[in-house]
Amino acid sequence: MPRRESMLPREWEENNNQPFDARIVSIHTCKNSFNFVCIKLVIASKSLMDFCVVRGNERLDWFDMELPKKEVLILNFSSDKYVLPPFICKMGSLKALVIINNSMSFACLHGFPLSANLAKLRSLWLERVHVPELSSSTISLRNLHKMHLILCKMNNSFDRMDLDISNIFPSLSNFTIDHCYDFVKLSTICEIVSLNSLSITNCPRILVLPKNLSKLQSLQTLRLYACLELKDLPVEICELPCLEYLDISQCDSINSLPEEIGNLKKLEKIDMRECPLWGLPGSVDALESLRHVICDTEASYMWEEVKKAVPGLCIEVAEKWTKCYSLEWLDE
Repeated sequence: MPRRESMLPREWEENNNQPFDARIVSIHTCKNSFNFVCIKLVIASKSLMDFCVVRGNERLDWFDMELPKKEVLILNFSSDKYVLPPFICKMGSLKALVIINNSMSFACLHGFPLSANLAKLRSLWLERVHVPELSSSTISLRNLHKMHLILCKMNNSFDRMDLDISNIFPSLSNFTIDHCYDFVKLSTICEIVSLNSLSITNCPRILVLPKNLSKLQSLQTLRLYACLELKDLPVEICELPCLEYLDISQCDSINSLPEEIGNLKKLEKIDMRECPLWGLPGSVDALESLRHVICDTEASYMWEEVKKAVPGLCIEVAEKWTKCYSLEWLDE
């Protein structure tokens, strides 16, 4: 069970200068200050140790920790600024880094970008923080495969055409941006040619998709859920030979599909619920791999005609969102 102490746990003092065999480390700090730290260590034997340390200082003085086997680090806090622990630079075996701010304001991260020693980092999750500025001097995270930016302040970090972003993220395959309200342009992101999954959801300020979208020749999944101001899909989307899943649900400003959409020979699934299409282009009959369409009742009638040319096509009529939030359950 977690416990509070006014100083470092006695067990830590007894093992001073001895490395922890932790593989997963979670560090929590309290709201408005760095005076409460909860550290959870999952050691090699899979047992769990919880320590809570209370400190009176306004600013957290990070103590040095030797964690040679650490693979996952979770930093959970509530503040508008946060200093990354300096010992993170020594974590050569770190594979996943999660930074979550639970306050209502965006947090500025100090000590970011990361050290070049994090060569094995494969997954990065940032939540409710200011996305650090990227530059030509930013270290290359050559083994990073997954990155999630959730409820973040983007600050045009990915809107610099002079930036060789493919050099910073040469192996990035899964990129998610969700509820980032100041995110506007995808041009730079489309230079990350290693992507096979791109999810841009709940970003209401995106108006258009860039023409260099066609550079993502390995892209298999494209999610544009709830991008309310996105007007249409560019013809370049039809030049993605590996695309298997397209999600434009709740993009209520899109009223048509590109005429060349039939070129997507590997497209298997389209989710277009609450997407008010006026009609379907004739080339949809050439979507030979299409097996699943999720849409509203109105659109389902148009897709029923496509079933004659695309055998095996399943049309799923989505329920209206208003039904999900009805009060009918009160009568049960």
